[in-house]
Amino acid sequence: MKIFLCILFSYATLVHAADTNIRWNSNFKETCHSQAEGAPVSFTVRTPPQIAGRKAYPLLIDLKVGLNAVPSTQYPFFYALPARGRIWGYRSLSTYDVLQVIDCMKQKYPIDPDRIYLTGFSAGGSGAMHLASCFPDQFAAVLALGGVGNNYPLVNFKNLPVAFHHGDEDWTSSICNARVQADRMQALGSPMFLKEYPDAGHSIPGPRAPLLNWLFKQKRNPNPLSLTHECESISLGRSYWFTIQEFIDPHQRASVAATINDRTVVVHPHNIAAFSLDLAAFPHVTTVQIDQTRLPADMYYRFESGHWINGSPLPKPPTRVYQAGAAANLYQGEPLLIVYGTRGDRTQQLKTLAQTLASYGGPTNERIPNLFPVIADRELTQAQQTNANLILVGTPTENRLSQAILSGLPIKIQQGTLLAGGRSPLPLENQILSLLAPHPDHPQRLVYLLAPFTDTAGLAQIVAKPASFLAGSDGFDRISQADLLTQNPQHLISRQLQYGKDWNWIRFPDADQPIPARYSNRANLATTCLQLMQEKSQADFALWWGPADRGMWGTDFNHLERYQPEFYTKADFLTRRRLFETMTGSVTGAELKEIWNRWGTKQELQSFPEITPGTLIDEQQYRLHVPMDLYIKLGQRKQNLINPQTAPGITSAELLQQIFP
Repeated sequence: MKIFLCILFSYATLVHAADTNIRWNSNFKETCHSQAEGAPVSFTVRTPPQIAGRKAYPLLIDLKVGLNAVPSTQYPFFYALPARGRIWGYRSLSTYDVLQVIDCMKQKYPIDPDRIYLTGFSAGGSGAMHLASCFPDQFAAVLALGGVGNNYPLVNFKNLPVAFHHGDEDWTSSICNARVQADRMQALGSPMFLKEYPDAGHSIPGPRAPLLNWLFKQKRNPNPLSLTHECESISLGRSYWFTIQEFIDPHQRASVAATINDRTVVVHPHNIAAFSLDLAAFPHVTTVQIDQTRLPADMYYRFESGHWINGSPLPKPPTRVYQAGAAANLYQGEPLLIVYGTRGDRTQQLKTLAQTLASYGGPTNERIPNLFPVIADRELTQAQQTNANLILVGTPTENRLSQAILSGLPIKIQQGTLLAGGRSPLPLENQILSLLAPHPDHPQRLVYLLAPFTDTAGLAQIVAKPASFLAGSDGFDRISQADLLTQNPQHLISRQLQYGKDWNWIRFPDADQPIPARYSNRANLATTCLQLMQEKSQADFALWWGPADRGMWGTDFNHLERYQPEFYTKADFLTRRRLFETMTGSVTGAELKEIWNRWGTKQELQSFPEITPGTLIDEQQYRLHVPMDLYIKLGQRKQNLINPQTAPGITSAELLQQIFP
């Protein structure tokens, strides 16, 4: 009894000491240590007044100053504003930053794990939606203000309440996108709603109290009886009590629908080779039914020889498990080191390239000072190779480590020619080679070669925007990213290869069938997309970005790639697995004339069929079929689409049939 009282007294003393160390009712900078760059990262914290008798408080994570809410006696919560709001859509390192902030807050402060909330404004709102879709079981609710984004799995919001707040005259982030996403989520049965603000622009007017009232009424259910989850990699495979452990095909999305029904868990998996269940909260469960197979309740299951069986924990393989995404795998929070080559006469340029690349944690338009450490190849130690993933800058003749490990990589470079994947030889003159692979000597670590076989002018183009030459660095569409990519300084692609889950190159039939030469102009590829869109929706016109479109905010939303037809073949295109999300909406003839005169005549937009303004009737409504992201450009005319609705997407497989008949 005395021992128990001593332990109880010690615990109470620790809790009291922790409470007294908290700066209650304050606003200050907090820091946490980032493994990724091996340095402290700061973020803003606001603390509530201490409430007598309260043991745990809500935590509000705010992206890009969405609510900018101040804790009070009425709303006693902890507030955290992660520092890196510049990385588009909160992909790449920004995702890791937010999770790191949450972990830090939970360790240092009395946070209620079932009352962690996520909010954000504009790109922060779309980032909040993306982040929550990746980790839905971490949050109690999401509040997206003036931006909701797209290209994230909506099925993951089955148990996560979401509120969209949007001005109906928002010309920066048109409400059309919010309406379509809201309709999609409601059709899936997600607990969400959209509140529109008449005559409001790119801001949310009015008091914040109603938003906080709704937000703090929500509470996470850590053990829902039913869940759905979809993801592009096993690192994003956890949802509540279900975890995807292995994909069948790493270049397809994996998904699951699972329900606990009395004493049985019913699981419908897609593209899943192994999974685990955490059923501690459901001790009454005795059976797991996987499609038509019934098995005793257990923790691990795997698909083997065409059948589901009770399994065991997957052993750690000698080589790192393959995940699609190429460079996206470098920005998941592991230590990362940028190593530049010192052989040859381009050392200073390669050093500048490495330093520039080190200040990006993804596709940000602004550099982040002092991010990842940079080191010369001759200074690299074995310990650093053991502990960090590496980006190796320079050709193998320039970078000592690239040269040293080249024989252990799945490529050969002979007399300025690339040999890989059983494909025809590729001349490397004026090409930038990007390659992801396990480190041959430290196979739990990754190396990424960024090798510019270019002249001085080409190297200068890479230095200006180096992250754009890393396949997958933005974290979007991970399953389509090439693990080997060659392109020229103008981003015309000559070769794309992907690994299977065994780190061997995927081989395709008809590998050397060349892409038709006209597709060197991506406007022709856009026309193929437009024809498919118009055929599917029977809209009056389908619209796409034109060849003269200049992008917005430093971002090119036209996701169609450009090719070098003398090298690019069907096998390269088969690495593309993207789904282009689309919507329909109507405009009057007068509006369509304005759209075409403003952008179409300047080739910033293109259409199918071709729009002829003289044939349009001003008062008549015309149905348009557009990519989801095009709403941003169309919003610049300060008009919304009439009755925007979701529309059939365009898959890369459908494009393949048109390009390679």
